[in-house]
Amino acid sequence: MTLAVIFVFIFVHTNRRQQEAVLKLLEEETARRLEESIRKNVEEKLNSEEVQLEIERRIEEGRKKLFDDVEAQLHKEKEAALAEERRKEVRILNSR
Repeated sequence: MTLAVIFVFIFVHTNRRQQEAVLKLLEEETARRLEESIRKNVEEKLNSEEVQLEIERRIEEGRKKLFDDVEAQLHKEKEAALAEERRKEVRILNSR
């Protein structure tokens, strides 16, 4: 006999206050089982090879973007430093 059948049997054979208590227990048990089922499904998905590969791919993309951004910033700073150095040289040459 399933849990639902047991609850229905108790519900039919009790008074209103007891019926409310039975309904509350049924609701709580249903919520618990649903939460447990969802948690199990999420864990199975997260532990799947497909999801693990997707996580690794995104990490690698993020790492590459970070390195590309740092490289671009360094290049920009190098160009700015070279331009400043050229301006200084021009000023020195013009001041002579």
